[in-house]
Amino acid sequence: MSVLAELLKKAPQSVKDKYKIKIREKAIERVKTNLVKHNKTIDDYSDDEMEALIQKEEGGLNEDVKKGILTTLLVAAGIEIVAGG
Repeated sequence: MSVLAELLKKAPQSVKDKYKIKIREKAIERVKTNLVKHNKTIDDYSDDEMEALIQKEEGGLNEDVKKGILTTLLVAAGIEIVAGG
């Protein structure tokens, strides 16, 4: 199981809900930005297509979070090693 999944599994439901909402909001922002870049509008896509675009962005954001967590853990471990821990 991934680090992110483990953390979310242990987190209280309110934290899980807030995380999912924030990821969804950020994904929607990214989709809107991509639409503008490609001179498209929401009306150019069906509801299913928009949902697929948002889910793809959510997946990318989750990967970014995983990389951030891993980087933080590696940096913390590196500091511990350098400090003589």
